[in-house]
Amino acid sequence: MTGYQVVVDKIRGTGQAAGRVVEGLRSAGCPAAVPAGDLGMPGSRAALAMARVKHVLVSRQTGFEARLDTHAGNMTKAADLYSGQEAAAAADITVPVPGPVKPV
Repeated sequence: MTGYQVVVDKIRGTGQAAGRVVEGLRSAGCPAAVPAGDLGMPGSRAALAMARVKHVLVSRQTGFEARLDTHAGNMTKAADLYSGQEAAAAADITVPVPGPVKPV
């Protein structure tokens, strides 16, 4: 273990956390909680306002989900890439111990 693995594990954990947040958003169903229809007041401003609220919630949630999905995927790709290059990275960050100094 070079200490480099810790970074890879954290990157992978960040991607997994983003995935859990997305699943939480999807399962919460916030837009579905907003009532649809005329709210018992056909043609009212309240019904129109509620329809706008629902539309905004749907579009924002969709945007958050897409960005979090992308982030989770990117973090997984990064962790996989770094894991595959661990030997090279270890060589890059290993400082050779110098031998005895020869007199000139």
